[in-house]
Amino acid sequence: MANLLLFGRSAIGVNQLRTEKFRFSSSSFFYQLCLTKELSRFMTWRMCRKYYDIGLNLTDPMFQGIYNGKQYHASDLVHVLSRAAKVGVHQALLTGSSITESRQAAQIAQSYESSDVKLFYTIGVHPCCVNEFANHETTIDNPSNDEELNQKIPLEVLKDTRGAQAKLQELYHLVNASLHNDPLFRAIGEIGLDYDRLYYASKEMQLMFFEEQLKLSCLVDNPRVPLFLHMRTSCNDFVRIMQKFIEGFQDHEDRFQWGDRCSMPTPITYKFHPDRKFVTHSFTGTSLELKRVLELSPQSYIGINGCSLKSEENIQCAREVPLDRLLLETDAPWCDVRRTHLSFQYLGDYKSPYSSVKKDKLAKVSDCSGTTVKGRNEPCNIEQIARIVANLRGIDLAHVVDQVWQTSCEVYGS
Repeated sequence: MANLLLFGRSAIGVNQLRTEKFRFSSSSFFYQLCLTKELSRFMTWRMCRKYYDIGLNLTDPMFQGIYNGKQYHASDLVHVLSRAAKVGVHQALLTGSSITESRQAAQIAQSYESSDVKLFYTIGVHPCCVNEFANHETTIDNPSNDEELNQKIPLEVLKDTRGAQAKLQELYHLVNASLHNDPLFRAIGEIGLDYDRLYYASKEMQLMFFEEQLKLSCLVDNPRVPLFLHMRTSCNDFVRIMQKFIEGFQDHEDRFQWGDRCSMPTPITYKFHPDRKFVTHSFTGTSLELKRVLELSPQSYIGINGCSLKSEENIQCAREVPLDRLLLETDAPWCDVRRTHLSFQYLGDYKSPYSSVKKDKLAKVSDCSGTTVKGRNEPCNIEQIARIVANLRGIDLAHVVDQVWQTSCEVYGS
């Protein structure tokens, strides 16, 4: 990568200047001038570029060296963040996937406040973790794997709502406390619907607590706080629910007693603040679904990562998202770009600046700072997503990076 010279929109290898094609000796004045000026331009751009990884799961046990419950190596979070900073990641949004993991995300962001990567965080309960509202132990890496049990849980919740009310109250207070006391808190999320993974939680539980968390987002002390959303194989219900909150409605049932908890007269009217921004992250839908999500609001944005770029339809969607409504993410430690993905061909001559080893070999590496773990995605890989987007759209990488940085800061703050 350091061997590329940028001539306008072209990328020329340094070694090419030594070939007969250019017919310049290494001692010629023109060669030395080109080498000095173009390397200087390239390195200046490299130092100035800024990435904002809007989807980073540092609470995942893999970053503590734990894979499927087994310890393979010590925590390498310091090195993960150092590698990210060296490729230009300036800011990252840590995902809260449950109440427990939202607290952990906040703790990590606060603990690494002096890091070269500025860390922010979200608070929310992922659709795969909504059984937490029924007091079931659940995290994003711990599915129930029992769809029959999952079907019974919403019936239990509706039979006695007190447990769910307590969890919603805990979440409400956590969001409000963070709004008032912690500038690192930036969004409510990850919330939404995921019908691909009903072995985590039933459709009924997901629908119920997507709506309840959207209600919560309207009741907290700053109703402009952005949303970080999840939509997987659920576009019709997702759009229907979001549209309901955008247009506004009255809740005559108030089954979880928000009126009592927030001292509000019922029926409560719920409506998003017109300035509220929201990102549907890790988008994997169709072109039609993309159009429907974007048409929800001018404040609707799309986040893409490696999982958003697997197929021809994915690639087409990545071309169709308006650049000023596109955000980039790694969703690490998942959603990496793989050789089997159609997007791999759009990486061009990209080469990772870091070596990689299997997870059971990392502990034996003398210097872990320049070594990643195979199969574990990291924020240092965000340049892959940017390069793919630039190449499949036929535009400059620098233009993509600059525009996405600006949009990310507008949505989630800098």
